[in-house]
Amino acid sequence: MGKNNNILYVMSGQNFQDEEYFESKKIFESAGYKTKVSSTFIGTAQGKLGGMTNIDLLFSEVDAVEFDAIIFIGGIGCITLWDDWRTQGLAKLFLDNQKIVAGIGSGIVIMANAKILEGVNVTCISADESHVRHGNANVVKDNIVVSGNIITANGPDSSKEFANAVLEVLNNIS
Repeated sequence: MGKNNNILYVMSGQNFQDEEYFESKKIFESAGYKTKVSSTFIGTAQGKLGGMTNIDLLFSEVDAVEFDAIIFIGGIGCITLWDDWRTQGLAKLFLDNQKIVAGIGSGIVIMANAKILEGVNVTCISADESHVRHGNANVVKDNIVVSGNIITANGPDSSKEFANAVLEVLNNIS
């Protein structure tokens, strides 16, 4: 399975975590990856700190074959996606297709609710720990945890380290 050099972001159209998105996007794009954003609507998304970005795809328009990784971005707006069957379905679809499934901050709860973290070592922000444990994940107190194709980061302060961890795993895929 070849690489496409495409990374998909999943995030809320309102109040996404600016640093988690913009810091990682800068690192991915400087490494030669193209990024697209998927959400519940097409248009402009606004971060909780005021950053703006375009939403390229509806969840229903995503084809996992076109991407090497999916990244679930946190922020207070992410809570509206925690129980969304479409976001959970994307997490499962990408994992089933042996793609990288990564989450940062509150985006990890989507992965936990999709039941893809059962028995997996992950990290998360302390405010979300009970939600992530409810998905039967093993929560550890690291900034970044790489468990095979699943990568998690504990929040915006780890954005650069998170992006570099995703790149490292991507670089090891032939």
